[in-house]
Amino acid sequence: MKDNLLTQPLFLCGMMGAGKSTIGRNIAQKLSVSFHDLDNLIEEKEGQSIPEIFKKNGEDHFREIEKELIVRFSQSAEGVVALGGGTLQNQQIVDHIKLNGWLVFLDCNPETLYHRISKNSGRPMVASLNDEELKRRISTLLKNRLKFYQQAHFSVECNNRNIDDILEELIQKLKIYEQKHTD
Repeated sequence: MKDNLLTQPLFLCGMMGAGKSTIGRNIAQKLSVSFHDLDNLIEEKEGQSIPEIFKKNGEDHFREIEKELIVRFSQSAEGVVALGGGTLQNQQIVDHIKLNGWLVFLDCNPETLYHRISKNSGRPMVASLNDEELKRRISTLLKNRLKFYQQAHFSVECNNRNIDDILEELIQKLKIYEQKHTD
């Protein structure tokens, strides 16, 4: 791997279940850079888990904490940052992140997301939903967020692919963007 492939932070966006944390950890390791998960940073700052924050203070409070933290953190971030699924629900945040690093959309269809999310009950926005409600919720969230996700510098399709193929495509696209914008 070429030294300094990553000249600015790499922010991964996409729906819950898209693989932001898993892909983020792996790409950071391949690039020999640090990895940060925005949800973990929020939990550290607040001293409680995301589900506890949602239960105690609601989603609006969580989004305010998230916005404040990502705006501040993105200005000095290094390495790879996995954003929360709903982090980009605000155009100012999208613009701010794109000014401070590469924004990459990990694109998954609703069926893939449903399959992945239904195995994990620790997600506060969907924890109490039955199968049909979960499918509707995923479709609704994706529809509402897609206009923000699609503003990423580039996307990587993540349906039914192994992680090595996803990482290879991400690295190839990153090389193109880095070359184009740093020469």
